[in-house]
This record gives sequence, C-alpha cells and structure tokens, in this order.
Amino acid sequence: MVLGEILIIKFAEADSPQGGISAFNINLKSFIFQLITFVIVLLIIKRWVLPPLTKTLEDRRQTLEKSLVQAKETEETLARAEEQAGQILHKTREQADTAILEAKTQAREVVSAAEGDAHVQSLRIIKEAEAQLAQERAKLRDELKEELAGLVTEATEKVLRTKLTASDDRRLIEQSIKELA
Repeated sequence: MVLGEILIIKFAEADSPQGGISAFNINLKSFIFQLITFVIVLLIIKRWVLPPLTKTLEDRRQTLEKSLVQAKETEETLARAEEQAGQILHKTREQADTAILEAKTQAREVVSAAEGDAHVQSLRIIKEAEAQLAQERAKLRDELKEELAGLVTEATEKVLRTKLTASDDRRLIEQSIKELA
C-alpha cells in the first residue's frame, strides 16, 4: 500500500491552488536576474562577437566560392589543353607518316637511279674494255705482221742468199701478208 499512498499525495499536490509562475516551481527573483544576465550577454555577443564572426564566415564563403570557380576554370582549361595536345599529337603523327612515306619513296628513287647509273656505267666499262681489247688485238696483229715480215725477209734472204733492195723487200712482205690473210 505504500505505492497507493504516494500516488494519493501526488494527486493532492497537483490539486493544490498554486498559480502563475510558482506552478513551475521557479524563483521569480532568480529568473529575472538570469533573464537580465542573458539579455546583457546576448547584446555583448551581438555587438562585439557576432559581426567579426559573420565577417569571417562570409570571407570564408567567398573564398570557397572563388576556389570552386577557379577549380572549374582550371578543369576547363585542362580539358582544352588536353584536346589541343591531342590535336597536335594527331597532326604530328600525320606529318611523321608523310615524312616516312616521302623518305621511302625517295629511297626507292635513289636506289633505282643508282641501279640505272650502275647499269649504264657497267655497259660503258664493258664497251671501254672491248675497245681496249680491240686496240690490243690490232696492236698485236700489227706486231705479229712486222715480226712475220721480218721472218719472211730473213727466210727469203737465206733462201736467196742475197740482200734484197728496200722495194723488193716491201713487195715480198706485202705479198706474204696477203697470202696469210
């Protein structure tokens, strides 16, 4: 029954005729003193603390906004730079391919020209060698004729045992050469 008694006491206290602020069990003098103190602190904060604080927060907000704008501009600039670098790289590759193709073409032309020149030069060398051989043959033939003529003259002298005159000598040489040829 103790619990029942406590409940009855509580209901009895609730029904007591206390009104106004004392119903909340608040001391009025203390409340007014705390209210005045709160208003003074609020005015001090509003006058000296809040303006620098709001200014700092506003500066910070502006700095962040500027940073975001700069970051976006930097990102756009980077994208443009990458695009330009890609275009430059593409153009450079095309130029390199063109230069390589031209170099290959020129190399083929140089090789063809060198082959043509080598062929022409080899033909010239062969003709020169043939001409030189023909000259050597003619020279050897002439030397052979002279030697043969000398031998014919000696043989004729031995046969005839007499020395022939220059005109007889020449006539015999020419006749012998005609017979051999």
